[in-house]
Amino acid sequence: MGTLPIQLDGARRILLVKPSALGDVVHALPVAASLARRYPSVPLDWLVEEESADVVRGHPAVAETIVSGRRRWLRQLGNGWESSQAVREMAAFARRLRGARYDAVLDLQGLLKSAVYVLCAGAPVRVGFAEGREGAPLVLTHRVTAPPQPVHAVERYLALASAVGASEPVREFRIAVAPEDEAAVGELLHALPRPWVVLHAMARWRTKLWEAARWRELAERFGREGMGVILVGGGADRPGAEAIGGGLVPSPRNLAGALSVKQLAALLARADLLVCVDSGPMHVAAAMGTPVVALFGSTDPRRTGPLGPGVVLRRELPCSPCLDRRCRIADAYRCMRDLQVEEVWRAAQGLLAAGEASKQS
Repeated sequence: MGTLPIQLDGARRILLVKPSALGDVVHALPVAASLARRYPSVPLDWLVEEESADVVRGHPAVAETIVSGRRRWLRQLGNGWESSQAVREMAAFARRLRGARYDAVLDLQGLLKSAVYVLCAGAPVRVGFAEGREGAPLVLTHRVTAPPQPVHAVERYLALASAVGASEPVREFRIAVAPEDEAAVGELLHALPRPWVVLHAMARWRTKLWEAARWRELAERFGREGMGVILVGGGADRPGAEAIGGGLVPSPRNLAGALSVKQLAALLARADLLVCVDSGPMHVAAAMGTPVVALFGSTDPRRTGPLGPGVVLRRELPCSPCLDRRCRIADAYRCMRDLQVEEVWRAAQGLLAAGEASKQS
């Protein structure tokens, strides 16, 4: 096992592996910026999966965005001709990684899927976390001990950058947004009154969710105050967003499933406030400098809270943060049920008032 820290000054090309969810990829952006500062003449590529690739595309520190279709390939396997197509794409992807002849690979994920990418790249220097799961540390030449928990994911990832000589962190979150994305968002928001309040109510974990009826009450309050309410989420979230906003007068602008990641970033950069659960859009908003009211249940804001202006609302319960996807106590999901509409409303009002005051100063 190699000695740390290791210097990569002689490297011809470096690969950063962080293929996961939207928020996790946003958290890793400072690693790319830190590596670019330390090794400005060494091209840095980033391997990311299709769902979050737009966060990385166009980043000034990234030479090439390497996009994996892993989830799509897994869906296609065993499905007739699509299975053959998936196998061909996977083989071509592996050849592309090996053909890039990377000198070093940094694995920020630490799971079996990222270990496969690391092996495919075939780099002589393979750096990752000693605490990785599913056997991921076994493929590494250099294992980094992560800072003790609880620590924010950003600081954890920056520890890996420091282990390869980038010890002066650049805590910069930049998502490149093209003029066409700005224009598309402008059309979607046409005639919507200000201030613009974005609501994101959806999450994959049941323990992150707040009741739809409470979201609806909150949306109605914003609308009654003359604010422009915007509902966002993925395509699968559109029915849930419709349940929140359908029939309200004035009607919220339902953009669930209508935005690319870059358009979401453009929207949040223009918004006056985001109210959300612990989710990818929360981190995109923080990256764009948008104030956030974040509702936390089972997860720990010390690890994954928004790094920007805003307020985190949560309950200090004996079981929280449990970090579980499903509640394991009889008083199910109390951590989220105990959050009341009135306190979310007050937090939102406070941030909107502070934002208006800063504009006038």
